[in-house]
Amino acid sequence: MKTLKLMLIATLLLVIGCTKDLEEINKNPNAPESIEDPGFLLAHIIRSSANANLRNSFSRGSVAADQLASAYASNFSNWTRSEAESYYNWSFYSYIRDLNEIIALSEEKGYNNYKGIALVLRSWLFQNLTDLYGPIPFREAASVKYSNITTPVYESQEAVYAGLLADLETAVSLLGTSSESVNGDILYSGDIQNWKKFSSGLMLRLLMRQSNRVNPTAQMERIISDPVRYPLFTSHSDQAALQYLADTRANEAPFYRNSNSDYGISYRASNTLVNYLQSLNDPRLYVFALPASLADVGYAGAINGTGDWDNPAKYSPPGMLWAPLQYNPLASPVAAQSILLSYSEVQFILAEAAEKGFLQGGSSRAAEHYLNGIKMQFTYYSSRIPANYDFPKAADVDADAAYYEQAAVSYTGTKQQKIEKIWLQKWLSLYLVGFEAWSEWKRTGFPHIVAGPVSPGHIPQRVLYPADEMRLNEQNYKNAVQLLGSDELSTKVWWAK
Repeated sequence: MKTLKLMLIATLLLVIGCTKDLEEINKNPNAPESIEDPGFLLAHIIRSSANANLRNSFSRGSVAADQLASAYASNFSNWTRSEAESYYNWSFYSYIRDLNEIIALSEEKGYNNYKGIALVLRSWLFQNLTDLYGPIPFREAASVKYSNITTPVYESQEAVYAGLLADLETAVSLLGTSSESVNGDILYSGDIQNWKKFSSGLMLRLLMRQSNRVNPTAQMERIISDPVRYPLFTSHSDQAALQYLADTRANEAPFYRNSNSDYGISYRASNTLVNYLQSLNDPRLYVFALPASLADVGYAGAINGTGDWDNPAKYSPPGMLWAPLQYNPLASPVAAQSILLSYSEVQFILAEAAEKGFLQGGSSRAAEHYLNGIKMQFTYYSSRIPANYDFPKAADVDADAAYYEQAAVSYTGTKQQKIEKIWLQKWLSLYLVGFEAWSEWKRTGFPHIVAGPVSPGHIPQRVLYPADEMRLNEQNYKNAVQLLGSDELSTKVWWAK
């Protein structure tokens, strides 16, 4: 009997020990249950989301906007639900979850700067998601730790936009009101004033994007009339752009060590992009594209939606800033940046707002912002050219006075002609800026893009919800489809033209 008791005690101790071991094994060492310094999460969130922003714009984003051409992505047959994580930013919800962690910790410790930064970043992430999908999980999203909600409801895009504008208002009221040092800020190195500029500019992006539905005049005037509360970018030096570093592979531009297949086979500058740049004698052509490898062709764009190209060597690859090392030994790990929001985009938003009467000043004010946006594009790209490039050199990317005097660029003509000039320059400035050029095309219908013969006869207006949402969040998914109309590539999002 004594032996039996000893065996039972030994068995119990073994079970307890095994259970403890299992608990330890099932803890994710990369996702601690609690953190003391929000900077522990911040650097990873910024780097990973910025890399996705650049990487995905290179593929699906620029093909839909007809800035890059693809031999296989332009018929849209492979724009499937299974690609939501890898190409259409549904993985942003994991970063939103971590930002919710930062916000909760910041509220506990009184870290207003961290909370403000987290709200700005989270707003940018949500804006990307809703502009891609339409209705999305918003207030209940990625917060299961605090709410125990595993099947979050979808909210209309109108509600999401209103919520984002409110969050950005909260951010600008918090930023600069506490004294904690900000660690892990690889975007702005803890410069709180630049985070306020990013927040103000993002508000302007949201207001202009929904302007087909909601008149932005009052909110835009409030922002512009109070530069202390709502500072804006003053040049490309303070725009929201992640600078890559050459110190480790993790900090290099995400294309740098890729294979050269995208340059050798898959992607080319589009015919639409090259034609516009050539018609304007625009020196950004030398940055955005490379000469075709076939002798004596020069710069030539490929047409989207025509199926496999007869010979990829006949068309221009994307420019050297984004080239992988395998393609060219002069390729740089740091020349490209991931641009989240540029100075030029904000200037073009202000130009359109003034021309349409959302801001005071009319055409004279619009012209000023329009020219600022163009000039800073040339200054920015000149500054990105490495000194060891044979061509282009920085001086090759400057526009002379004649550029601004040509009829297609000078700020003259009817109101609609002026607006279309703003739209064109903005579209050019959004080259490889996430999905923004595509979103602008959806908002304006400009430039005119023709669906190719191997496409379904239309350019996608959105992307499909992930398959997991149909299985694991079924009722809320169905409610989202009712808000949207149908879960199809051709369904327009709320603010679209």
